[in-house]
Amino acid sequence: MRTPLLAMFGCMIIVGALGAQSTQLPIPVRIDSGVSGHIHPALAFTKKGTLVGVYCKSEYKPYLITHSLDLGKTWSKPVLFPFTTETQVYPGSLTTLSDGRLVHAWNVWFNVDDKKKSRHVAFSISDDDGITWSKPKNINKNKDVKIESVIRHPIVELAKDKWLLPLMDRTVLYNPISGDESAFGDGRNHGLVPIAKTPKSTLVSGKGMRSTDEGKTWIEVESFPDVSTQGWRHQMICLENGLLIASQIVGPGVGGDVINYLVSKDDGKTWLMDKPVEFYNPNRPIGGRACPRSVMLDGQTLGTIYYDTDAKQAGGSGIFFRTMPIALLIK
Repeated sequence: MRTPLLAMFGCMIIVGALGAQSTQLPIPVRIDSGVSGHIHPALAFTKKGTLVGVYCKSEYKPYLITHSLDLGKTWSKPVLFPFTTETQVYPGSLTTLSDGRLVHAWNVWFNVDDKKKSRHVAFSISDDDGITWSKPKNINKNKDVKIESVIRHPIVELAKDKWLLPLMDRTVLYNPISGDESAFGDGRNHGLVPIAKTPKSTLVSGKGMRSTDEGKTWIEVESFPDVSTQGWRHQMICLENGLLIASQIVGPGVGGDVINYLVSKDDGKTWLMDKPVEFYNPNRPIGGRACPRSVMLDGQTLGTIYYDTDAKQAGGSGIFFRTMPIALLIK
């Protein structure tokens, strides 16, 4: 059974986030306002050209979904994501599979006892660009239910029946058809970090390692972006052209002052650590963790969703979308 999203494209929102921005980049598009708590957005780009974003507007809920049909220039009015209206949610990830379907994985809070809560992962699939979604399936809780199982990064599709799940408590292979789990590679737990697959089938782990044999052995990469200390916050993805990018947040405090991208052009062997590419610099402390999530829109453009909770910015706190020419990353 599939649950439709009502009034999906009934209203489009486009509000420029004002303030001091890099003159090389377009002004951010405001998707929503009045956000707080663990907002932590996720983003996907479908094979038909639809952008799909999800996020928590405030702590635990409401958990909202929005779409864009014009490469992020305008966005549909955010609506409640099905299956999360009665549960407390910690945001998760979106993945576009090779056959065009979307996988949305999120984290469900549950009570262990009167004093302790924990989390497990659920996921749902859409085959119509996020309009309707299948009944959720639950990923196994940790055997010790007090240990939280959390996802924040896209699933790595190794085959149609083999997904690599980068969970906080374990890094495993999952068969979406049977629901079975199996060991991945050498069995180590990478933790809550992104794992990216390059066009050469190399796996690059946010723990600062790369593997060319499906995770059986790993080689440590010197001078690697720190996307693991706060793995739930940062991102690392591989673009279709083989370019690897990782987020870097510079500055003190909760949100830092600037969001940069760090780039690898050689399959993750080396990173241009001394050549960060600035993405967002409001010339003030960024409100909240920002949690940028990016997708490649076409051969020339990167699209990123992020948030900024500074109430004093024009329009107040909000969640935003911004594009960047990929040429700036290649330079």
